[in-house]
Amino acid sequence: MDGAAVAAAIASSQDELARRLAALSDDELAAPSRLPEWDRLTVVCHIRYGAEAIDRMVRAALKGEAALFYPGGRAEQRPATLAPAAGESPRDVVASFGAHCEQLNDTLAQVEDWTTEFREPDGHHDLGPQTVYQLAVLRLTEVDVHAVDLDIGIERWSDAFAAVGLPVRIDRLGRTLANNVAGEVITGSWLLRSAEGPAYLVTRSADAVTKRPARSDESADGTIDATARDLIALMLGRAFEGDVAYSNDFARSFPVAFPGP
Repeated sequence: MDGAAVAAAIASSQDELARRLAALSDDELAAPSRLPEWDRLTVVCHIRYGAEAIDRMVRAALKGEAALFYPGGRAEQRPATLAPAAGESPRDVVASFGAHCEQLNDTLAQVEDWTTEFREPDGHHDLGPQTVYQLAVLRLTEVDVHAVDLDIGIERWSDAFAAVGLPVRIDRLGRTLANNVAGEVITGSWLLRSAEGPAYLVTRSADAVTKRPARSDESADGTIDATARDLIALMLGRAFEGDVAYSNDFARSFPVAFPGP
């Protein structure tokens, strides 16, 4: 799927979500989401900031400039992005979410080279090195996954996300990033085989993680068979749609070695 198609999928998912949010009352926006300790308004604030941040980062990449997802530092800035601004009503948040999504759509429509590299200032690792295409897939991930988390009638990730999300999640395994949660250091190899065909070999040593496309018959310490959707769910800590087959107990250690998201 090319960048223009990913941008179209983002616009479609954002528009559908904005439409459903606009139909909710203030009480419904304050109701719990499927994420522990997060109400719906918290989730909306979070993905609203994501639209603003990804838009800013894509524009910086197109200008050859450095940028950060959290310019003020993740620990310092993130809490404020999860709540309405002073004097901002729930309806204001929903309207602002829609406006930021439209701005991002406009920015993505201007991209000509989706391989353009985004970079962070030296010494910072909010998201790590990305292409503009990868930033777009991260936005599609955020919108589709949290749309289901909101529990407002969207029950399935888009086909577009299921098609492009897996290799991007594989690529991010083991990166040293600002939001890393250190998992238990389990060394070995896992072969992840999607029902749609693509397979990936992920290997973890004491001090490094490697990952690459693989043949479906390659040897590994553990093998996991599932649809692409469920392999993504495995890496994001979300519920599975179907059956996930583990070859042995070591294969089941994957989410311990790589806790999501």
